[in-house]
Amino acid sequence: MAGGLALGATRALAAQPSPDPKRAAINAIQLPPGFNGTFAYASSGNIKHARYVGMADVEAGKAISPDTQFKWGSASKWLASVTVLRFVEQKRLALDAPITAYLPDFRPDTGEQVLLKHVLSNTSGIPDLLSLQLGKEPDLRTSSASAAAMVSRFGGGDLSFVPGKGWDYAALNWVIVAAILERMTGESFPEVVAKQTLRPLGMSATGFAQSDQPLMPKLAAAYGSALPPVRKMAPIPPFIAASGNVAGTVRDAVRAAHGIFHGPLLSAASRRELTTIRWPEQEYTLGGRVHPIDGTLWAWETGKVQGYRAHIAHRLDRSETIVIFNTTDLEQSQIGTWVEAIARA
Repeated sequence: MAGGLALGATRALAAQPSPDPKRAAINAIQLPPGFNGTFAYASSGNIKHARYVGMADVEAGKAISPDTQFKWGSASKWLASVTVLRFVEQKRLALDAPITAYLPDFRPDTGEQVLLKHVLSNTSGIPDLLSLQLGKEPDLRTSSASAAAMVSRFGGGDLSFVPGKGWDYAALNWVIVAAILERMTGESFPEVVAKQTLRPLGMSATGFAQSDQPLMPKLAAAYGSALPPVRKMAPIPPFIAASGNVAGTVRDAVRAAHGIFHGPLLSAASRRELTTIRWPEQEYTLGGRVHPIDGTLWAWETGKVQGYRAHIAHRLDRSETIVIFNTTDLEQSQIGTWVEAIARA
Protein backbone atom coordinates (compact mmCIF):
# COMPACT_ATOMS: atom_id res chain seq x y z
CA MET A 1 0.00 0.00 0.00
CA ALA A 2 2.89 2.37 0.60
CA GLY A 3 3.72 2.30 -3.09
CA GLY A 4 0.05 2.78 -3.94
CA LEU A 5 -0.17 5.92 -1.84
CA ALA A 6 2.80 7.64 -3.44
CA LEU A 7 0.31 9.55 -5.53
CA GLY A 8 2.46 12.60 -6.12
CA ALA A 9 5.12 10.62 -7.94
CA THR A 10 5.52 11.58 -11.57
CA ARG A 11 6.90 9.72 -14.53
CA ALA A 12 7.51 11.60 -17.78
CA LEU A 13 7.93 10.04 -21.19
CA ALA A 14 9.17 11.79 -24.29
CA ALA A 15 8.11 9.77 -27.32
CA GLN A 16 10.20 12.04 -29.55
CA PRO A 17 12.38 15.11 -28.90
CA SER A 18 10.01 17.61 -27.30
CA PRO A 19 9.58 21.31 -28.02
CA ASP A 20 11.12 22.72 -24.85
CA PRO A 21 8.37 25.25 -24.04
CA LYS A 22 5.62 22.62 -24.12
CA ARG A 23 7.68 20.14 -22.10
CA ALA A 24 8.49 22.84 -19.57
CA ALA A 25 4.87 23.95 -19.34
CA ILE A 26 3.63 20.41 -18.71
CA ASN A 27 6.35 19.60 -16.18
CA ALA A 28 5.87 22.91 -14.35
CA ILE A 29 2.21 22.31 -13.53
CA GLN A 30 1.82 22.19 -9.76
CA LEU A 31 -0.58 19.38 -8.97
CA PRO A 32 -2.87 19.07 -5.96
CA PRO A 33 -2.15 16.28 -3.46
CA GLY A 34 -3.43 12.92 -4.59
CA PHE A 35 -3.67 13.82 -8.28
CA ASN A 36 -3.95 10.81 -10.58
CA GLY A 37 -3.86 11.38 -14.30
CA THR A 38 -1.86 12.20 -17.39
CA PHE A 39 -0.80 15.10 -19.60
CA ALA A 40 0.35 14.97 -23.21
CA TYR A 41 1.33 17.29 -26.02
CA ALA A 42 1.35 16.07 -29.63
CA SER A 43 2.18 17.58 -33.00
CA SER A 44 0.89 16.14 -36.30
CA GLY A 45 -0.48 13.15 -34.42
CA ASN A 46 2.81 12.28 -32.70
CA ILE A 47 3.18 12.55 -28.93
CA LYS A 48 6.18 14.75 -28.19
CA HIS A 49 5.94 14.77 -24.41
CA ALA A 50 3.75 13.02 -21.85
CA ARG A 51 3.61 13.07 -18.08
CA TYR A 52 2.01 10.19 -16.15
CA VAL A 53 1.14 10.90 -12.54
CA GLY A 54 -0.03 8.63 -9.75
CA MET A 55 -2.05 5.46 -9.77
CA ALA A 56 -4.50 3.78 -12.10
CA ASP A 57 -5.59 1.65 -9.15
CA VAL A 58 -4.65 3.02 -5.74
CA GLU A 59 -5.68 -0.06 -3.78
CA ALA A 60 -3.72 -2.42 -6.03
CA GLY A 61 -0.71 -0.09 -6.29
CA LYS A 62 -0.95 -0.03 -10.10
CA ALA A 63 0.64 3.04 -11.67
CA ILE A 64 -0.78 5.02 -14.58
CA SER A 65 1.03 4.16 -17.82
CA PRO A 66 0.70 4.87 -21.56
CA ASP A 67 -1.67 1.87 -21.78
CA THR A 68 -4.05 3.15 -19.10
CA GLN A 69 -7.57 3.85 -20.33
CA PHE A 70 -9.71 6.70 -19.03
CA LYS A 71 -13.39 7.50 -19.41
CA TRP A 72 -13.92 10.48 -21.71
CA GLY A 73 -17.33 11.55 -20.44
CA SER A 74 -18.98 14.09 -22.72
CA ALA A 75 -16.09 13.98 -25.18
CA SER A 76 -18.02 10.91 -26.37
CA LYS A 77 -20.49 13.34 -28.00
CA TRP A 78 -17.67 14.50 -30.28
CA LEU A 79 -17.14 10.97 -31.62
CA ALA A 80 -20.89 10.50 -31.96
CA SER A 81 -21.08 13.66 -34.07
CA VAL A 82 -18.17 12.54 -36.25
CA THR A 83 -19.95 9.23 -36.82
CA VAL A 84 -23.13 11.06 -37.88
CA LEU A 85 -21.11 13.19 -40.31
CA ARG A 86 -19.66 10.03 -41.84
CA PHE A 87 -23.22 8.97 -42.69
CA VAL A 88 -24.03 12.46 -43.96
CA GLU A 89 -21.17 12.09 -46.41
CA GLN A 90 -22.64 8.74 -47.46
CA LYS A 91 -26.00 10.53 -47.98
CA ARG A 92 -27.70 8.24 -45.50
CA LEU A 93 -28.38 11.12 -43.10
CA ALA A 94 -28.88 14.87 -43.51
CA LEU A 95 -28.21 17.49 -40.83
CA ASP A 96 -31.20 19.53 -42.00
CA ALA A 97 -33.64 16.62 -41.93
CA PRO A 98 -36.23 16.36 -39.14
CA ILE A 99 -35.64 13.57 -36.68
CA THR A 100 -38.99 12.04 -37.67
CA ALA A 101 -37.34 11.14 -40.99
CA TYR A 102 -35.28 8.62 -39.04
CA LEU A 103 -37.52 7.93 -36.05
CA PRO A 104 -41.00 7.79 -37.59
CA ASP A 105 -42.62 6.89 -34.26
CA PHE A 106 -41.37 10.07 -32.58
CA ARG A 107 -44.05 12.59 -31.56
CA PRO A 108 -44.77 14.19 -34.95
CA ASP A 109 -45.63 17.78 -34.03
CA THR A 110 -42.35 18.25 -32.16
CA GLY A 111 -40.17 15.83 -34.11
CA GLU A 112 -40.96 17.51 -37.41
CA GLN A 113 -39.56 20.79 -36.02
CA VAL A 114 -36.38 19.30 -34.58
CA LEU A 115 -33.63 18.78 -37.13
CA LEU A 116 -30.74 16.35 -36.74
CA LYS A 117 -28.33 19.28 -36.32
CA HIS A 118 -30.43 20.52 -33.39
CA VAL A 119 -29.95 17.35 -31.31
CA LEU A 120 -26.23 17.32 -32.17
CA SER A 121 -25.84 20.90 -30.92
CA ASN A 122 -28.11 20.63 -27.84
CA THR A 123 -30.48 23.18 -29.37
CA SER A 124 -33.43 20.82 -29.93
CA GLY A 125 -35.75 22.16 -27.25
CA ILE A 126 -36.78 18.59 -26.38
CA PRO A 127 -37.07 18.53 -22.57
CA ASP A 128 -34.72 16.12 -20.84
CA LEU A 129 -37.39 14.08 -19.05
CA LEU A 130 -34.93 11.19 -18.84
CA SER A 131 -32.45 13.04 -16.61
CA LEU A 132 -35.32 14.35 -14.49
CA GLN A 133 -36.52 10.79 -13.91
CA LEU A 134 -33.09 9.41 -12.97
CA GLY A 135 -33.33 10.86 -9.46
CA LYS A 136 -36.76 9.32 -8.93
CA GLU A 137 -35.99 5.95 -10.50
CA PRO A 138 -32.46 4.79 -9.58
CA ASP A 139 -32.94 1.49 -11.41
CA LEU A 140 -32.62 3.41 -14.69
CA ARG A 141 -28.89 3.65 -14.02
CA THR A 142 -28.53 -0.12 -14.40
CA SER A 143 -31.22 -0.60 -17.04
CA SER A 144 -30.48 -2.61 -20.17
CA ALA A 145 -33.23 -0.81 -22.10
CA SER A 146 -32.39 0.29 -25.63
CA ALA A 147 -31.95 3.85 -26.74
CA ALA A 148 -35.13 3.49 -28.80
CA ALA A 149 -37.07 2.42 -25.72
CA MET A 150 -35.80 5.42 -23.77
CA VAL A 151 -36.75 7.78 -26.60
CA SER A 152 -40.21 6.24 -26.75
CA ARG A 153 -40.66 6.68 -23.00
CA PHE A 154 -39.10 10.10 -22.47
CA GLY A 155 -39.12 11.88 -25.85
CA GLY A 156 -42.73 13.00 -25.90
CA GLY A 157 -42.54 16.21 -23.88
CA ASP A 158 -43.61 19.62 -25.15
CA LEU A 159 -40.74 21.64 -26.57
CA SER A 160 -39.04 23.92 -24.04
CA PHE A 161 -38.08 26.38 -26.78
CA VAL A 162 -38.18 26.72 -30.54
CA PRO A 163 -35.51 24.39 -31.98
CA GLY A 164 -32.34 26.33 -32.69
CA LYS A 165 -33.43 29.25 -30.47
CA GLY A 166 -32.20 27.94 -27.12
CA TRP A 167 -29.62 25.62 -25.62
CA ASP A 168 -29.92 22.82 -23.07
CA TYR A 169 -27.19 20.31 -22.26
CA ALA A 170 -29.67 17.43 -22.38
CA ALA A 171 -28.60 13.80 -22.26
CA LEU A 172 -31.80 12.84 -24.09
CA ASN A 173 -30.54 14.53 -27.26
CA TRP A 174 -27.78 11.94 -27.42
CA VAL A 175 -30.08 9.01 -26.70
CA ILE A 176 -31.98 10.21 -29.76
CA VAL A 177 -28.73 10.24 -31.78
CA ALA A 178 -27.95 6.67 -30.71
CA ALA A 179 -31.50 5.54 -31.52
CA ILE A 180 -31.26 7.04 -35.02
CA LEU A 181 -27.95 5.31 -35.77
CA GLU A 182 -29.08 1.98 -34.35
CA ARG A 183 -32.34 2.03 -36.29
CA MET A 184 -30.63 2.99 -39.54
CA THR A 185 -27.87 0.37 -39.33
CA GLY A 186 -29.47 -2.42 -37.31
CA GLU A 187 -26.30 -2.47 -35.17
CA SER A 188 -25.50 -1.36 -31.64
CA PHE A 189 -24.24 2.18 -31.20
CA PRO A 190 -20.76 1.03 -30.04
CA GLU A 191 -20.37 -1.13 -33.14
CA VAL A 192 -21.51 1.67 -35.45
CA VAL A 193 -18.96 4.08 -33.93
CA ALA A 194 -16.25 1.42 -34.06
CA LYS A 195 -16.84 0.74 -37.75
CA GLN A 196 -17.22 4.33 -38.88
CA THR A 197 -14.79 6.16 -36.63
CA LEU A 198 -12.62 4.19 -34.19
CA ARG A 199 -11.23 1.57 -36.55
CA PRO A 200 -10.56 3.93 -39.48
CA LEU A 201 -8.61 6.16 -37.07
CA GLY A 202 -6.61 3.24 -35.66
CA MET A 203 -8.08 3.72 -32.17
CA SER A 204 -7.55 0.11 -31.09
CA ALA A 205 -7.45 0.93 -27.36
CA THR A 206 -10.78 2.76 -27.26
CA GLY A 207 -14.22 1.32 -26.59
CA PHE A 208 -17.34 1.81 -24.50
CA ALA A 209 -17.29 1.29 -20.75
CA GLN A 210 -20.80 -0.05 -20.23
CA SER A 211 -22.56 -3.21 -19.18
CA ASP A 212 -23.16 -4.71 -22.64
CA GLN A 213 -19.54 -4.35 -23.78
CA PRO A 214 -16.38 -6.33 -22.92
CA LEU A 215 -14.66 -5.38 -19.69
CA MET A 216 -11.77 -2.95 -19.99
CA PRO A 217 -9.07 -4.31 -17.65
CA LYS A 218 -6.77 -1.33 -18.32
CA LEU A 219 -9.42 1.21 -17.33
CA ALA A 220 -8.23 3.42 -14.47
CA ALA A 221 -10.32 3.57 -11.32
CA ALA A 222 -11.80 6.95 -10.43
CA TYR A 223 -11.89 8.50 -6.99
CA GLY A 224 -13.82 11.16 -5.16
CA SER A 225 -11.04 11.12 -2.59
CA ALA A 226 -7.54 9.78 -3.13
CA LEU A 227 -6.30 10.22 0.45
CA PRO A 228 -7.83 8.03 1.76
CA PRO A 229 -8.94 6.35 -1.46
CA VAL A 230 -12.71 6.47 -1.95
CA ARG A 231 -13.85 5.35 -5.37
CA LYS A 232 -16.34 7.42 -7.35
CA MET A 233 -17.59 4.98 -9.96
CA ALA A 234 -20.97 3.49 -10.85
CA PRO A 235 -22.53 1.45 -13.66
CA ILE A 236 -23.56 3.43 -16.72
CA PRO A 237 -26.44 2.14 -18.89
CA PRO A 238 -25.87 1.44 -22.58
CA PHE A 239 -28.57 3.89 -23.69
CA ILE A 240 -26.26 6.74 -22.57
CA ALA A 241 -23.48 5.51 -24.90
CA ALA A 242 -23.48 8.54 -27.22
CA SER A 243 -23.48 10.96 -24.32
CA GLY A 244 -20.59 9.75 -22.20
CA ASN A 245 -19.46 6.11 -22.29
CA VAL A 246 -16.30 6.19 -24.43
CA ALA A 247 -13.05 5.19 -22.73
CA GLY A 248 -9.57 5.11 -24.23
CA THR A 249 -5.90 5.95 -23.93
CA VAL A 250 -3.98 9.19 -24.40
CA ARG A 251 -2.52 7.81 -27.61
CA ASP A 252 -5.99 7.18 -29.03
CA ALA A 253 -7.14 10.66 -28.00
CA VAL A 254 -4.29 12.07 -30.08
CA ARG A 255 -5.15 9.77 -32.99
CA ALA A 256 -8.74 10.96 -32.83
CA ALA A 257 -7.92 14.66 -32.79
CA HIS A 258 -5.33 14.54 -35.57
CA GLY A 259 -7.31 12.14 -37.72
CA ILE A 260 -10.62 13.99 -37.41
CA PHE A 261 -9.32 17.51 -37.97
CA HIS A 262 -6.31 16.89 -40.23
CA GLY A 263 -6.73 13.41 -41.69
CA PRO A 264 -8.85 11.93 -44.49
CA LEU A 265 -11.65 10.59 -42.27
CA LEU A 266 -13.90 13.61 -42.93
CA SER A 267 -14.25 15.91 -45.91
CA ALA A 268 -13.43 19.58 -45.57
CA ALA A 269 -17.17 20.32 -45.63
CA SER A 270 -17.79 17.92 -42.74
CA ARG A 271 -14.95 19.44 -40.73
CA ARG A 272 -16.54 22.86 -41.24
CA GLU A 273 -19.87 21.51 -39.99
CA LEU A 274 -18.13 19.95 -36.98
CA THR A 275 -16.40 23.19 -35.99
CA THR A 276 -19.13 25.74 -36.76
CA ILE A 277 -20.34 27.31 -33.51
CA ARG A 278 -24.11 26.82 -33.17
CA TRP A 279 -24.61 28.43 -29.75
CA PRO A 280 -22.06 31.22 -29.15
CA GLU A 281 -22.71 31.66 -25.41
CA GLN A 282 -21.43 28.11 -24.91
CA GLU A 283 -18.96 28.05 -27.85
CA TYR A 284 -20.91 24.91 -28.78
CA THR A 285 -20.61 23.23 -32.17
CA LEU A 286 -21.73 19.66 -32.95
CA GLY A 287 -20.93 17.51 -29.93
CA GLY A 288 -18.20 19.79 -28.62
CA ARG A 289 -16.85 23.31 -28.49
CA VAL A 290 -14.43 25.61 -30.31
CA HIS A 291 -12.49 27.87 -27.98
CA PRO A 292 -10.19 30.79 -28.89
CA ILE A 293 -6.75 31.12 -27.30
CA ASP A 294 -4.82 34.26 -28.22
CA GLY A 295 -6.43 34.53 -31.64
CA THR A 296 -6.18 30.84 -32.57
CA LEU A 297 -9.10 28.41 -32.53
CA TRP A 298 -8.96 25.13 -30.67
CA ALA A 299 -11.41 22.25 -30.71
CA TRP A 300 -12.34 21.92 -27.05
CA GLU A 301 -13.58 18.42 -26.24
CA THR A 302 -14.26 18.04 -22.53
CA GLY A 303 -15.98 15.53 -20.33
CA LYS A 304 -16.68 14.48 -16.79
CA VAL A 305 -18.38 11.40 -15.46
CA GLN A 306 -18.20 10.32 -11.82
CA GLY A 307 -14.57 10.91 -10.78
CA TYR A 308 -13.22 10.99 -14.34
CA ARG A 309 -12.23 14.17 -16.16
CA ALA A 310 -11.14 14.47 -19.79
CA HIS A 311 -9.93 17.36 -21.92
CA ILE A 312 -8.81 16.91 -25.52
CA ALA A 313 -7.85 20.23 -27.13
CA HIS A 314 -6.71 20.51 -30.73
CA ARG A 315 -5.44 23.56 -32.59
CA LEU A 316 -7.40 23.80 -35.81
CA ASP A 317 -5.02 25.76 -38.03
CA ARG A 318 -2.22 23.27 -37.47
CA SER A 319 -2.16 19.88 -35.87
CA GLU A 320 -1.32 20.35 -32.20
CA THR A 321 -3.08 18.34 -29.53
CA ILE A 322 -3.14 18.68 -25.75
CA VAL A 323 -4.66 15.89 -23.67
CA ILE A 324 -5.31 15.89 -19.93
CA PHE A 325 -7.05 13.00 -18.18
CA ASN A 326 -7.76 12.95 -14.44
CA THR A 327 -9.39 10.38 -12.15
CA THR A 328 -9.69 12.34 -8.89
CA ASP A 329 -12.79 14.48 -9.48
CA LEU A 330 -10.85 17.66 -10.23
CA GLU A 331 -12.69 20.85 -11.20
CA GLN A 332 -13.03 21.03 -14.97
CA SER A 333 -12.13 24.72 -14.90
CA GLN A 334 -8.74 23.91 -13.38
CA ILE A 335 -7.98 21.47 -16.17
CA GLY A 336 -8.97 24.07 -18.74
CA THR A 337 -6.57 26.55 -17.17
CA TRP A 338 -3.74 24.02 -17.50
CA VAL A 339 -4.62 23.36 -21.15
CA GLU A 340 -4.48 27.07 -21.92
CA ALA A 341 -1.11 27.41 -20.18
CA ILE A 342 0.33 24.58 -22.29
CA ALA A 343 -1.19 26.02 -25.46
CA ARG A 344 0.39 29.42 -24.80
CA ALA A 345 3.84 28.03 -23.99
